Amino acid sequence: MRYDLKHLATFVAVAEELNFHRAAERLTMAQPAVSRIVLELEERLGVKLLERTTRKVRLTESGRYLLEEAQEILGRIDVAENTVRLLASGTKAILRVGYTTITGHSLVPDITREFRNANPDVRVELTYLHSPAQRDKILQDEIDLGFIEGSFQNSEIESRPVARHRLMALLPPEHPLASKTELTIEELAREQLVMGTNAEWPTLRRIVVDAFQTAGQVLNVAQEAPSLVGILGLVTAGVGITIFTGMPRFCGEQAIAPRPIVTDPPVIVESHLAWRRASISSAKRRFIETSQKVGRAYMT
Repeated sequence: MRYDLKHLATFVAVAEELNFHRAAERLTMAQPAVSRIVLELEERLGVKLLERTTRKVRLTESGRYLLEEAQEILGRIDVAENTVRLLASGTKAILRVGYTTITGHSLVPDITREFRNANPDVRVELTYLHSPAQRDKILQDEIDLGFIEGSFQNSEIESRPVARHRLMALLPPEHPLASKTELTIEELAREQLVMGTNAEWPTLRRIVVDAFQTAGQVLNVAQEAPSLVGILGLVTAGVGITIFTGMPRFCGEQAIAPRPIVTDPPVIVESHLAWRRASISSAKRRFIETSQKVGRAYMT
């Protein structure tokens, strides 16, 4: 080999510290050995990675590029080592599962709890990602399954519906509209709304905009927030009303009043479980079956 992982790890330590002495302490090596290994790497690559003076160490353009690549390589090795140890300790499989805000506050916790109880030897790793990002992660094999809003039109991805939700207005209990048992789009169009950002809530924002346009109305967005907690904080502060797909489980009606939104035709937000067709393990199949079983309670 022209160079090995020891060369990369030593270079990364020097590049991050920009100091050979500190890098040697971090690696518990002698400083001359650190200098020799970095010099070997430069000679074998045929490029200069570091500019050295008596006072400081600075990365060259080639060094900056190699630092990013080497950090990623070493990070993937750490993940692989941890996974191997998990498998050796009795964990038979690892499922990487993506979820959205809509599915994350009740559906995914219920499914994950049921699956873990029945499959204690399978590790489930949950990652928040909005729906479009999950499509890319599934295709790149960075997650195994994803809970998304709607389905993906992709020949490599299969999906099945696991929940259906109706639009719900969430407002402060003291708001005048809280006296009503249900609300219309026309009523909400006259109010200031708190909405998730387009970057983090692209699917729900599109669904809500479409619902307003169908009713001949326009959203009056007073404030945006990237997270559900931030949105509900603004609602409880009286900034405005938000539109979601149900009452978040962690909220109490003393702080938030949920009211169904009546539309014609009814607006249904459908959550799907998606995965790559070419990659289906027994653990993944059991997770899909559990999701459909638990999801029946959400198929309203």
